[in-house]
Amino acid sequence: MAGTGKGAENGILFKGADAVEASSKLNAVIFDKTGTLTKGEPAVTDVYTIGGFAQDDVLRLAAITEKSSEHPLGESIVRGAKEKGLSVGDTDDFEAIPGHGVRASYQGQTILLGNRRLMQQQNVDIGNLNEKMEQFEGEGKTAMLIAVDSKAAGIIAVADILKENAKVAVERLQKMGVQVAMITGDNRRTAEAIARQVGITTVLAEVLPQDKAAEVIKLQEKGLKVAMVGDGINDAPALAQADVGIAIGSGTDVAKETGDIILIKSDIRDVVGAIEIGRATMRKIKQNLVWAFVYNITGIPLAAGILYPFTGLLVSPELASFFMAMSSVSVTLNTLLLKRYQPSFRKDQLKTSAQPVSQPQTAR
Repeated sequence: MAGTGKGAENGILFKGADAVEASSKLNAVIFDKTGTLTKGEPAVTDVYTIGGFAQDDVLRLAAITEKSSEHPLGESIVRGAKEKGLSVGDTDDFEAIPGHGVRASYQGQTILLGNRRLMQQQNVDIGNLNEKMEQFEGEGKTAMLIAVDSKAAGIIAVADILKENAKVAVERLQKMGVQVAMITGDNRRTAEAIARQVGITTVLAEVLPQDKAAEVIKLQEKGLKVAMVGDGINDAPALAQADVGIAIGSGTDVAKETGDIILIKSDIRDVVGAIEIGRATMRKIKQNLVWAFVYNITGIPLAAGILYPFTGLLVSPELASFFMAMSSVSVTLNTLLLKRYQPSFRKDQLKTSAQPVSQPQTAR
């Protein structure tokens, strides 16, 4: 109760005592990229075209294709087209191809938008676009190929913004001895560029949504206690498979329903807080067990009269009952001390707010 209460005070919702205990044992954390490490609000940064296609035409066709998509990258393309005043009509047909991209029909044209695998699957020759793709990916951007009627038309590059506290959270976890990994469906070059910005060295890239749970299992088979942090529907299987599933509060209902812990404020520093609260709670439990054991191992023989043959000292039933009650009181008081505990990031906030603000000196 004390642990879950302390979590709630800090915007960390433990769904039960099991989640508190499990979080104390964690030594590996996997972060989903989009919407977890990043804000999930990507924006179009580049439109590169070939074959005589105009930039606005390529962006408009991409937006039309993605209009029926619920993926953040698709929404960013639609938003980018509308910001440029381009007309975004409705497709005649739409199909999302998990792990590859999307396909749509519009006014007799077949439009493909996705990664290299999609183009290979559909026998589209991308020519020398691969070099430009690698350039965008090296900059940490997600580059998507677009083809119209099986002819490569260009590349649309989209970039997401890292959350302000992402790097701080990763550094804290690493200092706590927790292994940190990032998982994403993006290609390896883009994924590694993003991971470098936050200090993550273990990158699980080009992972299809249905394979995320398998990546969690691989770490568990190495003897690690794994937490999965995610916000989307496609994260749900991995959240369920992990020893502790941690859902972002601003994420989908499916993710929040599946997770063992919900970060109400959507601040990923709370992943650190959840582990710290779990460890602090388990320390208190162990202290209470030791105290109760020592108290009883000495108190019961005394109450039974072990000293009477040697000293004539006999503990009365009333006094024995009093000491027994004091044992319970001491354990309860020790547990209540947990209320004074603050996660490390919260302590930092309190220190910052307590610092006096220097006043500028005025000239005499």
